[in-house]
Amino acid sequence: MPPRIDTGDMWRAVIGAIIVQLAMALMGKRYLDVGPDHAPTAILMAYLVLPSLAAIIWVWFATVWQERDGWSRLGFAPIERRWLLRSIVLGLFSVPATMLITVLTQPIFGTAEGPALPLSNTEAWGQPTYLLAMIMGVVLLAPLMEEMVFRGLLFGWLRHRFGIWNAAALAAVGHALLHFDLGAMPGLFALFFFLAWIYQYSGSLWVPVIIHAIHNFAVLQMP
Repeated sequence: MPPRIDTGDMWRAVIGAIIVQLAMALMGKRYLDVGPDHAPTAILMAYLVLPSLAAIIWVWFATVWQERDGWSRLGFAPIERRWLLRSIVLGLFSVPATMLITVLTQPIFGTAEGPALPLSNTEAWGQPTYLLAMIMGVVLLAPLMEEMVFRGLLFGWLRHRFGIWNAAALAAVGHALLHFDLGAMPGLFALFFFLAWIYQYSGSLWVPVIIHAIHNFAVLQMP
């Protein structure tokens, strides 16, 4: 079961994570000289890599800093090898599953826009620095940060108040809305709902983090 998160700690961590991401994005835009005609790597660093890293640091500071149980307070329990393998397989399977849901719900929700990245996947392979920044942001830092906030904090807090299914749905809706892509919402909701359930079932936040990371990596390989 996800660890119990105090209400004050949860809101402090979640609201603080949003604020530090916005602040870091504004600082990155200013000091990295980011604009529509500037380097794609700088855009990724300013709007994804640095804000995600800042949010992770903030959540650590707000919830586990000086705590005896450290990261386990957020649900980062060690996982066995079998769960590592399951997570990789589930991450790969999640891509066609979410795509199918998106296609089936397209008449109602419209066409999904997809991730708004400065370069296409094909173009990214020709720019090593951009590719590294993309992997750091999209595959490593963003999934870790999002799972910490939406599963580790928000779902963990809601779970002890509304039950697993209501908590999973509420956290999934909030997470999907923040992607600002109406067409992708049904697929994203299903993915995030599943990540809450698998977190509850496995007992470790590392499992949804790995699934989320593999999912993002697989999506980046698509034309």
